[in-house]
Amino acid sequence: MSGDARDPHGAAEVAAEPEQGREAAVAAGAADGGAAAPERGSVRRVDDRLGLAIERVGLSGRTLVTYARDHVTVRTPSRPDFRDGNTIDLLVPPTPRELPGWIDRFRDTIAVMGARHVQLRWETPLAPTAPASEATADPELVAALGELGFELGSVTMLLLEALPPLAREPAAELIPIEAPSAVPGGAVDRRWHAATVLYRYFEGENPDDWRDWNQDFTDWSVDVQRELATAERAQVWIAARHGGPVARLTVVHDRQGLAAVQDVVVHPVHRRAGIASALTHRAIGHHLETHPGGRVGVGADPGSPADHLYRRLGFRPHATLWSALRMPDA
Repeated sequence: MSGDARDPHGAAEVAAEPEQGREAAVAAGAADGGAAAPERGSVRRVDDRLGLAIERVGLSGRTLVTYARDHVTVRTPSRPDFRDGNTIDLLVPPTPRELPGWIDRFRDTIAVMGARHVQLRWETPLAPTAPASEATADPELVAALGELGFELGSVTMLLLEALPPLAREPAAELIPIEAPSAVPGGAVDRRWHAATVLYRYFEGENPDDWRDWNQDFTDWSVDVQRELATAERAQVWIAARHGGPVARLTVVHDRQGLAAVQDVVVHPVHRRAGIASALTHRAIGHHLETHPGGRVGVGADPGSPADHLYRRLGFRPHATLWSALRMPDA
């Protein structure tokens, strides 16, 4: 969870444990194309834009996703500051000459709702054997983006190929928790709240770091997550020690066979004990048991500890997802 209202996708979060991220308005989270699921044990490129679809899996019905011939518009009117909830996903990488037109399109379709940033995303394919390293962008495109005030970032999107046996079991209880009911005060409510408190460690381990924590955005995001869990599109998991949560993650899915691992965070005191690996392994295994034949994806910073961890858990590179962001002061 990020204080600057960017969508977390399980990349830097897992780095907490270095040892082991037609034109129609439809409900957010629908995957592009609806192609058949891959055979178990192998990854086939069934959708050239699957990385972008994985990024959109966790969006709720509050976000309007509009599919067009050459792009997907993502709009969240209730949160114009939510960057990954207010973006244009391009179906092919842009050329320097096309950038001004896409900026105008963003202004006409998203900025009019109050978004002060401009964000464009696209993806480029990766071979399943691609090394965990920094991605390289087209230099001419990078230069053109810089002239227009954009910063370019990248995330490696990985797909699960096969879930290997877990190397070791941690000294923690791995528990799925339900969304709080309408009647507050129960055990589920306490566990949900305790798991939510862990989000502050996205900002850092020192309480001084928490001053940058955007509590308002966190509350909104958790409310969306509760909505998805109630609709059976999300499952929150915790690792508990001595009765209290020490780690958490969420598995979200779109009811069409595509799922994503998000919001993995481990309390600093309990890191490097295999908890992130075990919790992720258990949550994914449970999801595949209840949704056989589905695909599971995740995003990680290129070459990060999270990238290496997911590869050890059986994920393989699928694409580099590029994000060009321009803030108002640029």
